[in-house]
Amino acid sequence: MMPQSSAGAVTVSIVIASLWLGGCAAAAPSRFTTQLDRTGGIGPGDPVTHANASIGRVTGVAPIAGGDSEVEFEVDHSHAAEIRQDTIMVLTTQGGVPALDAFNTEVLSPAAPSGFPLDGASSFNQMQLFLAARGPGSYAQAWADFLKPLSAPPSPSAPPSPADAQMQALMTQLSQRTIAAAAATSPMTQAQLERTRRDAEGVERQLRRDGKTAEADRLQQQIDATLSGVGAPPNTLTIPRAKPGSP
Repeated sequence: MMPQSSAGAVTVSIVIASLWLGGCAAAAPSRFTTQLDRTGGIGPGDPVTHANASIGRVTGVAPIAGGDSEVEFEVDHSHAAEIRQDTIMVLTTQGGVPALDAFNTEVLSPAAPSGFPLDGASSFNQMQLFLAARGPGSYAQAWADFLKPLSAPPSPSAPPSPADAQMQALMTQLSQRTIAAAAATSPMTQAQLERTRRDAEGVERQLRRDGKTAEADRLQQQIDATLSGVGAPPNTLTIPRAKPGSP
């Protein structure tokens, strides 16, 4: 028979080992996926960020249909709650190194469980297109709505939330990308319109692949109306809808 003191020591060791293993399991990083139509050279080991802080790393990049790529990444356990179900993963560059930045559009959105697929934008312009696809109104109206906080006087009694501050910072960067119909004949604006059309195709392709048909249809209608209004060709990603009575 094992002495009582030895049995107690073994029991304590088992408890400590169980707690240590349990702690390791609880602290395991959360894993997510997103899609990009342009990867910008991002690969395993590149950082995942949120609010200017590193919260994880890319673990894999694989090609999928349509010339797009699926990006797998993990987020440290202490930051997992920062990834929400409406989070858009935006491809950025930090010091010449590509990174994925988590942009949250709604602070009340539920936390995303590990394995949750997130929308992915290869540029800030694509991020705006995702926002336009999600909400009501035209693409131009979405721009106007998001730019309003930039011109509004700050309230001394109500400082902006971190989400509002992040949105305003991004809108400052994005303000130069606004579509200006009055300057649509300039080469630079035509290039911007063509880039917007390509970005919209990538976003729409991703939305349809993920079964978000209503959002994809909304984006297609908004982009077709916006680009046709400034003399650019309409989005040709999907087959044009037949006119009533046509064969």
